[in-house]
Amino acid sequence: CATANANDEKMNPLDLEQSAPLRRRPVRPPNTATDGDNVSSYPMGPPGLPAHHPLNILKRSAIISGTLYALYDINVFHSILHSPDVSHTWFKTGIATSLAIIAIKAYIELYEGKKRNKRVEYDNFKTATHAIILLILASWISFHMALSPVYGGFKSLLIMVGFGYGVLIQGALVVPVWGQNLIAVVAMTFFLQQYK
Repeated sequence: CATANANDEKMNPLDLEQSAPLRRRPVRPPNTATDGDNVSSYPMGPPGLPAHHPLNILKRSAIISGTLYALYDINVFHSILHSPDVSHTWFKTGIATSLAIIAIKAYIELYEGKKRNKRVEYDNFKTATHAIILLILASWISFHMALSPVYGGFKSLLIMVGFGYGVLIQGALVVPVWGQNLIAVVAMTFFLQQYK
């Protein structure tokens, strides 16, 4: 009987469960699901401050400002607009793919999401998601090919990562969806007027 207790202690199922990674808690408390949603399928965000807490907004604004200053400091904007070394054909291809991304994003978020009340998630928009992924890849390749004659391969990749993470992602985390679409249209219109 003593050997059976020793084996039970070695094979305790709690040991296996405690060694597993921590699971996220549901966003809503149990038994508050509406329209049959599975509550446990919605993970909570990371612990810490809420997304629109002033310190988070200040941090993201500092990242955006620092990235824009770094891009200004190495003359990226001036080189794009005036340098003969920039491959303008590739750059125009990158602009066209960026405009296509903005158009698909606005259609899905504003028309399908707001007007038709469809939930904007991968299961509802698989084709559009894959199209946007391919367009992002095409725009990255186009902008890399356009900027690499001026800045070289590695520095042009750093410029694109800096702009993508430091401006686009941080801006998307600060600005609501309707503002993102408005800013994108205004910024692209202004840039297209400046770019020749």
